[in-house]
Amino acid sequence: MSDETPDIENKSIAPWIWGGGIAIVAAIGVGLATGGDGPNWSSNEAASGASEETAQASAEAEVKTSAPKPDPDVRGVIKPKRESTIASRMTARITSMPFGKGRSFRKGALLAKFDCSAIRAELKAAQAAANAYDVTYKTNVELDQYEAIGKNEVAVAKANLGKANAEASAIKANLSDCAVYAPFSGTVVEQIGHSGEIAASGQPLLTIQSGGDLEVELIVPSNWLTWLRPGADFTFKIDETGADVTGQIVRLGASVDPVSKTIRVTGNVDETESLVLPGMSGTGIFVKPSDKPAQSAAEKTPASGPTKSEVVKADGRPPS
Repeated sequence: MSDETPDIENKSIAPWIWGGGIAIVAAIGVGLATGGDGPNWSSNEAASGASEETAQASAEAEVKTSAPKPDPDVRGVIKPKRESTIASRMTARITSMPFGKGRSFRKGALLAKFDCSAIRAELKAAQAAANAYDVTYKTNVELDQYEAIGKNEVAVAKANLGKANAEASAIKANLSDCAVYAPFSGTVVEQIGHSGEIAASGQPLLTIQSGGDLEVELIVPSNWLTWLRPGADFTFKIDETGADVTGQIVRLGASVDPVSKTIRVTGNVDETESLVLPGMSGTGIFVKPSDKPAQSAAEKTPASGPTKSEVVKADGRPPS
């Protein structure tokens, strides 16, 4: 009996050994099928990295959405400070117009001249009549001293003399309209009338504008009125030339546009060597008080000399 017992035990253990070996082989086969390197950790890391990038992109989008929008472009146009339309104040023939379109002139220069020969003739006639009434009046005054004429005749002669002088003065005043002089220095923008034409009373002849004396008209958001005041500095970038000119605000508009929520402001243009002409447009750049860099504590503290404890005499001993 002792010899049969080990065989039975070996036979009962053998199936378990074979079963375990098959399980181990199957596990190795699965591992080799999936790459042979164990669990696929790289796939998990890639998924984790993708989720982190998605979260970062979402955060950046939220920051961009919450960031304040930049100020809108402040558009403007260069304008002359003075502009005028020269018109005729009488009906007469134009004899001279020395300055054509684009020509520059000085203050007091002759811009237009008319044929006033008829008016001059009328003036001579009126002056002659006034002289005649003057003689009549003086004669009546002399006769009145001898009581050879009535008081009424003297008064009538005096009234006639006054009337004649007034008519002569009125005609003489019309002569001042025979020539038109420039009210300021500038440039001819448009020439409407020409030499030899008959100009009617009130007819435009020239459009002129001041030259070199320019300003800029800007349209700014109305909420800028909380800080924008006359005297504020700005830079104006001209579209046509790309040049930058500087200036200062001189006045604010009288009203706000309720639809666009904007207001017109006007500023002077500083002298510059760049070409600046009326009609040029561009963009105004302002520096808000909140955008100016804050003054550091070191700049605010005035410079002071060394303290008493820092002063050392030439011999190395501190002062008493």
